[in-house]
Amino acid sequence: MDPRHAIRWLSSLVLTSVRSGMASAFALKALFTISNFALVTLAARTLGLEVFGNYSLLFSAAGLLSIVATFGQQVLVMRFWSEYVAGGRCDLLKGSLLFSGAVCLTGCVLVGLPFYVWCTLAYSSSIGAAVTLYLVTVSLVMTTSHLIRTAVGIEAGDGFGNLLLTIPAISYLGYCLAAQREAELAALFGVMAAGGAAGLLIHLRLLCRSLNEKFPGFWRTRPAFDLSRWLARSTKLWASNGLEASNQYLDVLVVGALLDPAAAGAYFVVTRVANILSVATDAIHMFSTRHIPDLYYHRELTQLDALLDMVARVTIAVIIGGLLTIAAGGSQLLAIFNGAYAPFHGALLILSFGAASIAAAGPSASLLMLTGHEGRYLAVVGGSVLLRVVGLFVLLPHFGLTGGAIATTAALLAMALVLRHSAKDWTGIEGSVLRLIGQFRRDDKVRMAD
Repeated sequence: MDPRHAIRWLSSLVLTSVRSGMASAFALKALFTISNFALVTLAARTLGLEVFGNYSLLFSAAGLLSIVATFGQQVLVMRFWSEYVAGGRCDLLKGSLLFSGAVCLTGCVLVGLPFYVWCTLAYSSSIGAAVTLYLVTVSLVMTTSHLIRTAVGIEAGDGFGNLLLTIPAISYLGYCLAAQREAELAALFGVMAAGGAAGLLIHLRLLCRSLNEKFPGFWRTRPAFDLSRWLARSTKLWASNGLEASNQYLDVLVVGALLDPAAAGAYFVVTRVANILSVATDAIHMFSTRHIPDLYYHRELTQLDALLDMVARVTIAVIIGGLLTIAAGGSQLLAIFNGAYAPFHGALLILSFGAASIAAAGPSASLLMLTGHEGRYLAVVGGSVLLRVVGLFVLLPHFGLTGGAIATTAALLAMALVLRHSAKDWTGIEGSVLRLIGQFRRDDKVRMAD
């Protein structure tokens, strides 16, 4: 058989699996987006502008610190699993899981205790306890969901954790709205923490079952440790993930500090609507981190190319559809949360272009982090955060939320361009949507040769 035809035949088989996985990832992400949209809408309508602003600040602070508390393990556990399963190293896999578990629990204590003290002093002891419990459960669920995504599948890894963090809160706020009762921040974060704890227990059960299936003698195996290597990787990934989290949550906190909680609540809503485009980014992340490490460490580069081509096509479709939706109906979407947010359509459009640029970079960040180039990724994210913070402090006082949107979008655009360039240079793989240009050229050459 002609090698070119053999490659195309093999790629068609891979694409069938890729399409199924991508469809599942996008369906899950769409479901998560709808549930988060419902949560934020109900919170905005039941809490009032001022209290909702405080909710936005606490939610953003807990989200940022929950990622800091993982100390890089959410990404590292995926690499551990793929690398040690591929190499048949049950002893190192067991040691690495014990290492990651100990690091995560330590991180939750080191981050959670001072946060509880601050939150209690700033608000109340009940709010402090509830938000701190939410922070801890999110941190642990985030780490285990990444591991289960790789070990079992996207649906098991991301489905339980994400939905159980939001559905109890939606139910509570829906009850308060129907019964015309005032929702309380402590109760809201408390039910979110309870849902996260349930998701964590499910993840641990799935992990035990997967270990029993893949390594029947796992529990009798003596663990092996490579602490110096793991600590070095953890440090880089911890810094990278912390800075990456800053890109998700920091601007809301800065807006609250420079303006007021009500403005922070408005900016929180605007960023959530702009994150319609994160359906592409997050689905790509879920899907890519499920498959990239396995394909990379097994050196199945033809299948990896086929996967990335499919990701790029779907990403372009989502970006175009999302931008058109926001341009045409952005004001109406903002008004769903509260009519006071509708005038921020301009800021929403600006933020949407920033989100689109990150989506267009595709799994470039995953390629760097999962293939041993986490140090390069750290430098890219660090530069982006610095640019973002400087822009926010310069533009927010003079131009309000529109200035904040400009600063954020400029930083995201710069980050997307550098990520694409870095991934291509350091891994030899084009992860952005620009890879389709090369594919079209390759297809033309094949047709001409035929």
